[in-house]
Amino acid sequence: MSRMSIFMYSLIAFFSSASMAAEYQAPSQALKEVVEQKKKLSTRLSNNKQWLALLTPKAHQDIEALAKPELKLAGLRLSPTQLAPSRIKTQYLKLELVELSEIADQAKAYSSNAPQVDLAKRVITLPAKSIAKVEFSPNSQYISFIALTEHGTDLYLYDIKKDQSRKLNANRLNATLGLNYKWLHNSQGLITSIAFNNPIAKNNTELGPNISVTSAKKAPRRTYQDLLKNAQDDALFNSLTRSQLTLLSLDGTTTAIGEPAINIHYQVSPNDEYILTKQIAPPFSHVVKYRDFAQDVALYKLNGHHLKSLAKLESSEFRPSGSDSVRKGPRLIHWRADKPATLAFVRALDNGDSNVKVDFRDQLMQLAAPFNNLAEQQFKTPWRIANIQWGEGKLGLVTEKNSTKKQMRVSFFNTDKHSSLTLWYQKAIRDSYRDPGSLVSHKAIIGGKQFGRLFTVEDNQVLHFGLGASKEGYQPFLKTLTVSEASTSEQLVADAPKIVWQSSKDKLETVRYVISRDPLRLIINRQTKDIPSHLVFIDTKSKGETVIEPATAGVDAFKGMTRQLITYKRADGLPLSGNLYLPRGYKKSDGPLPVLMWAYPREYKNAEVASQVNYSPNQYNYISPKGPVPFVAKGFAVFDRVAMPIIGVGKEKPNDNFRAQLIDNAKAAIDTLVMMGVADRDRVAIGGHSYGAFMVANLLAHSDLFAAGIARSGAYNRTLTPFGFQHEKRNFWEAPSLYQQISPFTHADKIDEPLLIMHGEMDSNSGTYPMQSARLFKAIRGLGGQARLVTFPFESHSYKAKESILHMLWEQEEWLSKHLSQSTGAPDTKASFH
Repeated sequence: MSRMSIFMYSLIAFFSSASMAAEYQAPSQALKEVVEQKKKLSTRLSNNKQWLALLTPKAHQDIEALAKPELKLAGLRLSPTQLAPSRIKTQYLKLELVELSEIADQAKAYSSNAPQVDLAKRVITLPAKSIAKVEFSPNSQYISFIALTEHGTDLYLYDIKKDQSRKLNANRLNATLGLNYKWLHNSQGLITSIAFNNPIAKNNTELGPNISVTSAKKAPRRTYQDLLKNAQDDALFNSLTRSQLTLLSLDGTTTAIGEPAINIHYQVSPNDEYILTKQIAPPFSHVVKYRDFAQDVALYKLNGHHLKSLAKLESSEFRPSGSDSVRKGPRLIHWRADKPATLAFVRALDNGDSNVKVDFRDQLMQLAAPFNNLAEQQFKTPWRIANIQWGEGKLGLVTEKNSTKKQMRVSFFNTDKHSSLTLWYQKAIRDSYRDPGSLVSHKAIIGGKQFGRLFTVEDNQVLHFGLGASKEGYQPFLKTLTVSEASTSEQLVADAPKIVWQSSKDKLETVRYVISRDPLRLIINRQTKDIPSHLVFIDTKSKGETVIEPATAGVDAFKGMTRQLITYKRADGLPLSGNLYLPRGYKKSDGPLPVLMWAYPREYKNAEVASQVNYSPNQYNYISPKGPVPFVAKGFAVFDRVAMPIIGVGKEKPNDNFRAQLIDNAKAAIDTLVMMGVADRDRVAIGGHSYGAFMVANLLAHSDLFAAGIARSGAYNRTLTPFGFQHEKRNFWEAPSLYQQISPFTHADKIDEPLLIMHGEMDSNSGTYPMQSARLFKAIRGLGGQARLVTFPFESHSYKAKESILHMLWEQEEWLSKHLSQSTGAPDTKASFH
């Protein structure tokens, strides 16, 4: 298929109802170079901390890859010929190994001022053009990965000592439900889903009509796409996703685990004796995606024999309304990482309905081998349990959430006693200033045997690292927190944390890996305003360091571009902020510039949290082709990440005043730039993606603040998402006037500024049907407004093909040049000012 034939889609002309067949276009050179940037390396650290794997990701897919045949079933997009996802997001083109001992030696030489030499990197020969799902074995002797080929997917094993790779599976994998496999903890084998000769359901034109029938149960689900629609889809889904769960031993033997099934999840017990499985059970829902289908939860022995059925979970189709509502039955079922064979799970005490008022919502339970007794109660929580983590030293960590209050809290608990919870922190979900970050964890060895991944505890201290967001900017850190039993009781006590490492003041440095505690050795990401992010090994005791991977060169057209955090206030006094980018050499005396603003509305229940900034003056100006910053090279001022908080105080819901707050936010931003002398009030455009596109259309409909707009992949008619959108939980029938007022489609007659609308023709995101953009365009056209509609073949919610991204930039460049002109003479598109 030629690229020209692929791209025979409609570009709707300005002031015209005619469609035009078009070819892909490319933007100017500076914008093109942004698309051609290399992506950042990904890494893996071996469990023994002796090896670091460097993975080079694939930057973009090409349009031919997206155009290959695919099936859309139950929220999945599948390649029927490969039995794999048709759109694999993360692929790697190169795999290299570096020995940590050499890195440490280089750091030692650095501390004594000896010159550094390039690190020796072992390049691993790959059996395919691209690979995915790269992991070290628990014993750090092997690297496993999935090779992606035209015929399907295969599981490979690379022997580090022998420097050899070999394929483990005879028959190809069935990766329709994801690129998955699990290592045994003793590193002697892996479990994965193998394809078998299951006949694929044929197209049957004699199936008859498709009939849907309601039941007495409520099913208030969001509007999902790619769902099963009929019996033929059911049969096709069943035949494509059914696989044989198999143990592939390193000695070459294979063991079938149970019978063929639709294996959505599996996990091996830490002692390698049992396998926990979740298998999708019919009948299949036509209302929710596959992850919410009914499931059978069971236990198998490692020899493949069925041991015990644990639960039958009903479809989430009938889950009660509310963000904290869950399906009935046990959930978060998993093996305790600190025990040989103990299951842990959460039981809802409110029958899964968060609308019910109860003292306690959830209870943590556990069930130890041989699984014949009743499950043991651990503790209860007043909020919904979102996550459980297991640690060393009989410590565990539980995360609770209350979506109504937009709050979360994290507490420690004693894993061996029925003690009460000890609060570590509680904060608003979006509160970045009070976020202590993540716990340092490792693959544990207990009694000489490999166990699960536990958070590290040494001398009653846990390590945690984070960004350290504050009003002064990011101050990344590594801290210790002492958690111990009180001397007068068995209650745990958490002391104030202590900083053991912090980023340099003139750099932005974040922890990637903790190599050792004493001496403290870290692998960090380091960047400055002039140098892109790169990997560095540091020894804090000797002050030695090694650059593992040098920074890649930036795009020349953006060198000298300036970035500044601008703070200002809304009319009601709420502090706001945004990142202002100005072209190289620009001075205030050069006069005001055309401005492109880019934003995304967010909902809050707390004004203090809404006014927080996420910024560092030491952060490198990475230029994303999907953001607005590339247009600085064309002489525009760009105001990015413009704060658009929508706040609901007390019983008031944020969206009750959505439009008024949106306009107040935008007006404050424009007034600030005009007052600074940077912006020409008559030459400001607003852009956004997804919910940001929804914002753009609303601002053009209800204000005259902007000269033009760019709206990508948005939803504009909220009556088409009747059971809620974004964080709005009220359905259309509970708040019909809100749905009407907040929908820009309802007010298309008021959109009197030119609007560029773009959408992927195969958008799979909930609510953002491509029809949303088509209907808004037709409304504007029918009412005599100015709009241009561009749809991208084979693209989903976020555009992936290089051709699509280049054309998207071309469209935006042409649109801004036309509508942000000097009254309107052509805009100054010089890349720098002298």
